[in-house]
Amino acid sequence: MWPPRHSMLSGSTSKGSLHMTIQKLISITTLALLISVVAGCEKNQPGQGQTQAMDEKDHQKMSAVDSQRQSGQVLVAVMTPTAGNEAHGSVTFTGTDDGIMVTANIAGLTPGVHAIHIHQFGDLRKNDGKGTGGHYNPEGHDHALPESDTRHAGDLGNLTAGADGNSSYSILIHNVTFDGQHNPIIGRGVIIHAKADDGGQPTGNAGARVSQGTIGYANPG
Repeated sequence: MWPPRHSMLSGSTSKGSLHMTIQKLISITTLALLISVVAGCEKNQPGQGQTQAMDEKDHQKMSAVDSQRQSGQVLVAVMTPTAGNEAHGSVTFTGTDDGIMVTANIAGLTPGVHAIHIHQFGDLRKNDGKGTGGHYNPEGHDHALPESDTRHAGDLGNLTAGADGNSSYSILIHNVTFDGQHNPIIGRGVIIHAKADDGGQPTGNAGARVSQGTIGYANPG
């Protein structure tokens, strides 16, 4: 005998209700898992302060590795006068365990104080020195004198020429590398200006470019 019609409908309805309940439970469980995963990711994501600290540590590690690797190496920029000027000489960059020693020996300057900067390009084809572009500033800092740790990577300060027009200047820097990942200077330009760098914005009010050179590898012989 066939079961009564109302019994068949009742059984079918019960199965349908059970199926819908299971689907809802699966959906709720899946949603809960997704929320848990997203919350965990946000919790583990470092904040801005932590990210900056990590970046600074990475820079310090890279600088330490680069310092060890470039210690004893020498780069040089042979400085030639721009149009209408006589300033010439050389600027050397010597790798040491403590940083990079920059030494400038320049003749033909007017007596007084003159700014010296690393510029973005080593292009000397323009006789006014402007082919070297602006200050080398890959980190986007404001301009400053070397006393400030936060400055353009190319801010080297000032040298002073005597009455004979000659100048010798040295400074130890830590904010660049020869050809490493952090602010590499190989192939960049060096510019000596007509006036002093007063630390003002945007580039120190140092006036015209009187001498230019390109940083390259020095002949070890």
